[in-house]
Amino acid sequence: MTLFRNKIWLSGLAAFALTACESGVNPEAMSLESAPVASETRGSSSARGAPMADAIVMAAPEPMSARMSPRGKRGVVTAGDIDDTLNLAAFSRYQAGAAKELKLPRVNLGGMVAARLVSGDGAPVAGMAYTLTKMGASQPFHTGYSGVDGVITAFPAALGASAPREVMLKVFDRGVQVSGDDLRTGSTTMPRLVVPKTEGWTPDFMDLTFVFDTTGSMGDELAWLTREFKGIVREAKRAAPGVDIRFGLIAYRDDGDLYKVKNFGFTKSQPEMQNWLRSLDASGGGDYPEAAAEALEAAVAMQWRRGKGERIVFHIADAPAHDSKAKRFLAAASKAAAQNVQIFGLGASGVGKESEFLMRQAALVSGGRYMFLTDDSGVGHAHAEPTISCYRVTKLKDLLVRVLASELSGQRREASGGQVIREVGNYNRGICAE
Repeated sequence: MTLFRNKIWLSGLAAFALTACESGVNPEAMSLESAPVASETRGSSSARGAPMADAIVMAAPEPMSARMSPRGKRGVVTAGDIDDTLNLAAFSRYQAGAAKELKLPRVNLGGMVAARLVSGDGAPVAGMAYTLTKMGASQPFHTGYSGVDGVITAFPAALGASAPREVMLKVFDRGVQVSGDDLRTGSTTMPRLVVPKTEGWTPDFMDLTFVFDTTGSMGDELAWLTREFKGIVREAKRAAPGVDIRFGLIAYRDDGDLYKVKNFGFTKSQPEMQNWLRSLDASGGGDYPEAAAEALEAAVAMQWRRGKGERIVFHIADAPAHDSKAKRFLAAASKAAAQNVQIFGLGASGVGKESEFLMRQAALVSGGRYMFLTDDSGVGHAHAEPTISCYRVTKLKDLLVRVLASELSGQRREASGGQVIREVGNYNRGICAE
């Protein structure tokens, strides 16, 4: 029965892929803050078409109470999210406290750069190319594009550039410099920098990779979860009609399983993606941590396209990397940031504090978000409450559509009033008022 149930969710993801298909930094120079290695057992909390060794996993930490099964129903799974990029001060406090409590390493946020690009009339400007250079240096240490609503965040220490007190931010339009500003680093506020208004953000492509656990621990809830994916990309693509999409796939388990990581590479082929998914089943695992570090490393090493486009990883998990490999997990996230690859973590049922801590850091340093399932649907196993002060609960499908539509359009998409099931704290367009 376990194998049958898990093939249901893999088939659901195949249906999602089918629908969707229709419609200069040195990455080795990363810096992490270390922490003592804790126990692995926690009771409380390529070539295209050629599979390769090493990828990502998820697993359940402890027995969880069963809930009603809505087999066959769609749209029932609920979720929330936190955009820590918009809540840098709160995240800094959370990171310090969680690292001490969990005895896990943390990404070095030294030299943090934060800014928001706007036009003369105050409208946000997304998709502007920019460089960051240490004062007095001849070459930039990072090159990127302004994100949703014109936001720029970068963490020089995590990018291998130590922690400068000041940097030069240069902004370019079609290769021509249009702005240059000296920025003091380390502030959690976002100064508004005026740049010439452009025609708007229209990405040339989207590379979208799924990194997920194929151990047996995800169970029925992934069957419910993957039903939410059907049609998500089709709906999100309305924000950027005609965008060229490639899909990537990485499956992972853990040491001692049939495989640790399978990297299928990228494909534009609808039948090929479907065949990859159909070749997988879910089994193995057995303990809490999984091979998440190796999986994320495999994702970052894929042949991502460069230039004006979206590079997105969806990491779906309910278990962290092994404690001894947590630094590798965070180093992989920093490498992703250096390549302008964004990581969006999704904590499934049973996700513990360790998973939340590592996944939120990976999302922040790469410009993504941390998403999490909630109990509001009344189905599946119990879901842990995240360590955040505000969020909105909607259907998972609606959340994922908004995330992709925001990235593709360059404008943050919020839930409409009728979509909001529950609200926690004082929420204002992703910002938690303190």
